[in-house]
Amino acid sequence: MRIVGRCRKARAVTLSAAAIMMMVLLVPALQAGGSAESAPEPSPASTESTPGEPAQTQPGEQVVLATTAWTAAFAQAAGAQNIELLAPYEMRHPAEYELRATDLQRVERADLVVYAGYEGMVERLKSALGEANVSSVQITTTHTPQVMTESVMRIAAQLGTEETARANLAEIESFFDDWSAELAAHGLTQGAVIAHAFQAQMLGALGVEPVGRYGPGPLEAQQIGTLSRAGARLIIDNWHNEVGTPFRETLPNALYVSWINFPGHAGTRTLLDVFTYNRAQLNEVLSE
Repeated sequence: MRIVGRCRKARAVTLSAAAIMMMVLLVPALQAGGSAESAPEPSPASTESTPGEPAQTQPGEQVVLATTAWTAAFAQAAGAQNIELLAPYEMRHPAEYELRATDLQRVERADLVVYAGYEGMVERLKSALGEANVSSVQITTTHTPQVMTESVMRIAAQLGTEETARANLAEIESFFDDWSAELAAHGLTQGAVIAHAFQAQMLGALGVEPVGRYGPGPLEAQQIGTLSRAGARLIIDNWHNEVGTPFRETLPNALYVSWINFPGHAGTRTLLDVFTYNRAQLNEVLSE
């Protein structure tokens, strides 16, 4: 809105000094599209960070910088409240993310950096950590109860959030128990599955031992032939690295589902989000 004041001789008005001062203060605000009454109140600082951007933290809160959405999910399970990401949620291959100059500044501001070790950025990250003298913790990102417990509690020990971590782990364990019973009811525990190597360990934790594994590299003709003769009725691929699609031709009657490891896809953010998504995807094909 633009306001232009004009004095008309026929309607001259004498303004007091106070009134003139008020007009001087109001005009810039009105030109910017606001008013003294409609100006919005400052919003409270958020404790959640936008992917790839620094978090707005409350005084005294610890900022955890995670290399990927997967390490961030472990940090969340450990009880971290303010988590920033280096590789954004939108990436299908987060481990390939390369550090930028602004990321190195974020490393310096972090209270704790969580990484897994397989990230392409890891050597440069370790160098930055040493120069900035920032605390860090390396974890294993595998979806088995034992590994999840070890990794989550390792982070929690750094943050002093062990009680929250134990509660979150108990919820995950309960989910796994329920899902395992469901898979057994579908008869999937008796050699009916071939799986991508990056999903096979979680299947084992659920009581399903695949009759064959493949990946992460591209399938060779001999491997396709061998696994196709295994008699599997379900193929579980890895969405971040789908190399099992040839089985859709060699095993046309088998069901095919693609699971995720890294949160981000379909709005997933936490470990439980990932498990819930994978379970729903599997149930969808089983119901066909």
